[in-house]
Amino acid sequence: MINMVEAYNFYLGGYLPKVSPKTNVHNKHELKTKYKNILSLNNAIPLVMVKLSNDTQSYALKVKELSMELGEVAEDALEGRQADVPDHLGKMTDIFNDLLSRSDRYGEKTRKPSRPGGELRNLVEKNAGELIEAGFSIDEKGFLTSPTEEEAKVPQNFMEQLADKCEHMSMNPMEYVEQKVYSYAHLYRNDIGTAYESSLYSGMLFNSYC
Repeated sequence: MINMVEAYNFYLGGYLPKVSPKTNVHNKHELKTKYKNILSLNNAIPLVMVKLSNDTQSYALKVKELSMELGEVAEDALEGRQADVPDHLGKMTDIFNDLLSRSDRYGEKTRKPSRPGGELRNLVEKNAGELIEAGFSIDEKGFLTSPTEEEAKVPQNFMEQLADKCEHMSMNPMEYVEQKVYSYAHLYRNDIGTAYESSLYSGMLFNSYC
């Protein structure tokens, strides 16, 4: 409980995501859907032990913050006006590269593979042709350079996949920190009940909603 309170206060002290009301305000049905998604996620992944150091908490909360911002700008690029596309793509590139850099630094510090950096790089590699056609440049480390205003074009498939990935990251940022697995969920049995209680970090999904 003490760890939860400390993390909650840490979150409120400077890690509120910079997202618009359309993203962080939901009706009853949407909140119910979000809650069901969290329960489903918790039932499908193993119970783990996490050392809640200041670095770990800071990194998990930053993954949550940036993934929410990145997901919103991806949706804006897909649904917004054509005239706003260059701005959306530029903002998306900045947040994407920031999250990638932070993931790499945390991976180096913990001597573990960069996560979610590796997943984001796989997403870029899988959609490299579409990104280049849309005017993006991709360097050897997977970082993006946004297209010029004249070349700017929304890479539809990449943005849709990125938005889905960001939804997952924002619901469970603790998946990306150093942890030890010691119990697996019952994936194919409905009569046993949940393998463990909902993550104490899951509730943070709603902090800026209510």
